Amino acid sequence: MSLPRTSNTFIDTAKVYLKAGKGGNGASSFRREKFIPYGGPDGGHGGKGGSIWFVASANITTLREIAFHPHITASDGVNGGGNKCDGHYGEDKTLYVPLGTVIKRAGTVLADLKEEGQRFCVAKGGRGGRGNTAFKTRFNTAPKISENGEPGEEFEAFLELSVLADVGLVGFPNAGKSTLLSVISAARPKIANYPFTTLSPFIGIVTHKGKSFAAADIPGLIEGAHEGKGLGDTFLKHILRTKLLIHLVDPEGFGDMKPEKAVRVIEKELKEYHPVLAKKTVILAVNKSDLACAEKVHAALQKKYKSREVFLISAATNKGVSRLLDRVIKLLPTLKTDELYQAADANVIAPKLSEGFKVSQDSAGTYVVKGSKLDKLIVMTNFAQPDSWDRFRRVLRTIGVDKALKKAGAVEGSMVRILNKEFEWSDAPLPSAKPGKFAYKYKKKGIDYSDQ
Repeated sequence: MSLPRTSNTFIDTAKVYLKAGKGGNGASSFRREKFIPYGGPDGGHGGKGGSIWFVASANITTLREIAFHPHITASDGVNGGGNKCDGHYGEDKTLYVPLGTVIKRAGTVLADLKEEGQRFCVAKGGRGGRGNTAFKTRFNTAPKISENGEPGEEFEAFLELSVLADVGLVGFPNAGKSTLLSVISAARPKIANYPFTTLSPFIGIVTHKGKSFAAADIPGLIEGAHEGKGLGDTFLKHILRTKLLIHLVDPEGFGDMKPEKAVRVIEKELKEYHPVLAKKTVILAVNKSDLACAEKVHAALQKKYKSREVFLISAATNKGVSRLLDRVIKLLPTLKTDELYQAADANVIAPKLSEGFKVSQDSAGTYVVKGSKLDKLIVMTNFAQPDSWDRFRRVLRTIGVDKALKKAGAVEGSMVRILNKEFEWSDAPLPSAKPGKFAYKYKKKGIDYSDQ
């Protein structure tokens, strides 16, 4: 079922499809001017592709806009030109997300944006291909080689919002959470005398005796909430970051459940959802003190939870609320925020390209060569240029692919596939040419062939 596109729709999860910009292609050209017979290569480099950035903003409270426009693409870099003209960089794409947005890729946390203005490059644009000026050596003064641009990163990401608040208001429906929030702050959540009145978290800024803190009304808690019952675990994640929980208790209970049992049920749900919630400081507050049974329930809870503070308040009449806030502003400076999301190491998110390769044979008899750097070499090689073909073959021979193919049984004319490129393999001598700078580097290092 699709969500209505209304301005007040609260959405706290979004699946997005990211595609960073491709780098521009390098140019292969030569300077041709009168009276300059040996102008030499002057092909410019391609521009870098645009990247995709997420920026945390306090002015945004929902992922609604991103959820309704999930396909995010940055622009490509511009191709290089003659006269050593480099192409322009592709324009970066910047999207603003609420504070508390967690960015995940394949289950791995990439970033946790908690501070105003915090930026994260989630998808990097591809580098621009080099023009033929980059391949000029003293042995090859007129190279007819240029590179294609590198593709930008392209993948699916998952955004999850966990609201940032110092204090979380929890309890069964109709315990008075929304009423209390409306009394202590300027927030105006919907208030009515039926379950599940509040359908999304509301945050209000509370100012009391010169101290300020953010309080959030978390809806939808009933027995079995951590398993998805009622509004389920949809909003439980929003109290994970809070420092303090105020558990509001209705002295009349919930349904046929007595208040004492209601307290046990809610706290069990919190612990079952996440172990962090079991360690949080909790203040019990019996609401609706104007009811005849309120004082009796308050006394019973004080007796049962001797190690805790139990307050008797009335959110509707403001009775006891100031005393409760006095305790909150005294406790908050002593409490720390739990670090729930640890961004993965950069090498885990984008592992370093493997330096090796593997040779196998498919059912059709084609030899398949797999290797991260080889794939990158295929993408960035301009096979429309004969010299690029020769360079490609030299690289394969230098790094040992030819030797590995021969060992695997390849013969003259055998079909070889690397990524999406198939060609006939030949063991014939390469075109005679003095080794250039790149060949010496291959022999010396044996691995850095994608950057030459």
